Amino acid sequence: MIEFKAECGHTVRAKDEDAGGVVRCSYCGRNASVPENRGDDLDFLLRDVEQSIAASTPARRRFSWFRRRRRANVVPFDPFTIIVRMCYAAGLIIVVVVVAKSFVLPLFEEGGIARRVTGTARPASAKEESPSRRPAAASQTGLMGAAPNGLYIASTPPGASVFVVDEAKAPLRGRISEIIGCHPSRANGEPLRLPDGTYLVEVVLPWNDPRLNDMNLPYYDAYRAFRRSIERASEQERIRLMEDFLVPDEAAAAFIHQTDEQIYLVRQYRGVEVRGGKSEGVRALFLPRLEAGEKKGFSIAQLVLHAIPKQTAYSFSENHVKTELDYYGVSSADWEFVIEALRRIGVIPYVTPDGRTRLFKIGIYDGVFATKIVREAQS
Repeated sequence: MIEFKAECGHTVRAKDEDAGGVVRCSYCGRNASVPENRGDDLDFLLRDVEQSIAASTPARRRFSWFRRRRRANVVPFDPFTIIVRMCYAAGLIIVVVVVAKSFVLPLFEEGGIARRVTGTARPASAKEESPSRRPAAASQTGLMGAAPNGLYIASTPPGASVFVVDEAKAPLRGRISEIIGCHPSRANGEPLRLPDGTYLVEVVLPWNDPRLNDMNLPYYDAYRAFRRSIERASEQERIRLMEDFLVPDEAAAAFIHQTDEQIYLVRQYRGVEVRGGKSEGVRALFLPRLEAGEKKGFSIAQLVLHAIPKQTAYSFSENHVKTELDYYGVSSADWEFVIEALRRIGVIPYVTPDGRTRLFKIGIYDGVFATKIVREAQS
């Protein structure tokens, strides 16, 4: 059998005896000349042609996913490395935010660029830092961060319970906390918004308050003895003991109130006025009368060093206060302690050379110095 290619490219098979003759292509129907020799030489030539074509055609690269993975450098999973990189990224983000907030954003605020270049201050705005969170400016006087309106009530130690009622509804004596229309609150908080009128203010501190009953305080032994004495005393004796142990303030009445479970130190302030939404306020003092060697006196230095909070809360003209202290005969050795007390709590009692006990005060809203006699000279 002879196999050969016709002109159309179709393979034609012919018998050996047809060599050199002509046969018809079964594919295209045309005549095809049968070669003289057999297909060995032709197959050889065809193999050469196929090898030549294969050599001239680029070999197609077979893709194998598994082969690629075997060749790749596989990195083992390491959660610690991922955590470290995340921490680095978080730190970088924090640095960017801080820098932007501190240096970039202020440049775009009102007058920011001009202020950085010329050093001029920008106008105050609603976004200005709260006075209660920064030192008072030189022009600010009075209680730092005080609200413009309301009845401000403070206590030392801070945080005492507060009750306020219209004075016309208040009894002549006793507690007011159960009266209808009474406004309960907390000392040293936001001012109370009250209608204009005259009020009775009651400030109450439990006798075992930790800020008074602290074993680390230098007057702890005296306060413990005071508690033991009032526990056994009559009502009138308790009033006298409280007046003798605590420094005086503007309270109209000071007494001990006892329930089944607790004993309270109570101070009441009458005639507290609110006019135009403002008031001179109330600042109650539950401070021990630290002895100064005099029977009815007390040490202003020890009072400031040991019994008054250390945070500065008031701003005022110190030169003006010194002039007033000199006028009222305050010893120059005590000026520093009186001024420091006024900075911290805004009020401080002081026994002047005439034997009277005066309460020196700083105005809550205007920082003006004032004084009031809270106890006449003792004979």
